[in-house]
Amino acid sequence: MATHDLADLVAATGELATLPETVAELLHIYSDPTMDASRVQRIIERDPSMTANVLKLANSAFYGRNRKIGTVRDALVMLGNRSVATLAVATGMAPILRTDLKGYGLGRSEFWQHSLVSAAAASLVGSRLGVGDMCCEMFTAGLIHDVGMLVLNPALVMEGLVLEREVHSFNVCHAEQDAFGFDHCQAGALLAEAWGFPDLLREPILYHHEILPGDAMTAGVKAVAVASLLAQTLEGGLALRYRDDLADCLEALDLPRDLPEELRLDLTENLSQTLTGATRPQRVGV
Repeated sequence: MATHDLADLVAATGELATLPETVAELLHIYSDPTMDASRVQRIIERDPSMTANVLKLANSAFYGRNRKIGTVRDALVMLGNRSVATLAVATGMAPILRTDLKGYGLGRSEFWQHSLVSAAAASLVGSRLGVGDMCCEMFTAGLIHDVGMLVLNPALVMEGLVLEREVHSFNVCHAEQDAFGFDHCQAGALLAEAWGFPDLLREPILYHHEILPGDAMTAGVKAVAVASLLAQTLEGGLALRYRDDLADCLEALDLPRDLPEELRLDLTENLSQTLTGATRPQRVGV
């Protein structure tokens, strides 16, 4: 097997190594509280496809609006800057995350669905952790948590490898470490660094497979770790194995064991409604 350098693999991803400009600009809203609605509106409206998708989500039945949200400005007034920006980031990331991962035995719809469900779940778990006011950040972290697989996939394909998931004891990080000496968490964190992501997005990418006790994990890492496992329990195949892992994760993080059942219905109903609901910040303690 050829020797691969992680930095070289990130650099070799070409267009992937450069985040779409619109998405990069919108992500600043998480660290810049002065980013006003007019700026968010201008960024989104530069991209007609993004505008259409944001309006579609904003009009989902979840909100129960009596009148149609017809413009980005309407959406910003009704839903808020951060909610709209987060929905726009999700639509902007779609072309990147809708891809075949042949090295992992995943089709484009499977990887995208896992990313979306993980995003919604991370936001909902965050509310249980008392950080509902950061649901937008949690949502985005959940959406991109497995982005490192996009970095490693070309190398797996080049080596003629497919990381099989049919074995009950399968651990994707161990399989990647055996193949390359690093895993998709490390690859994703390096890509996130190249994209200029803040730590609140980069850390869940790096640590979502590491369950540490006590206060060693941030709320974002905890939410994404639980969300990723929860999403996998809904995907079939190794659902039983992932349920076992999820139970261990909940116990380690001192979260209720019935949390998955509380979230399962939301995550298997109309996904567009769940997405829009998951991006509405909640006041802490509400």
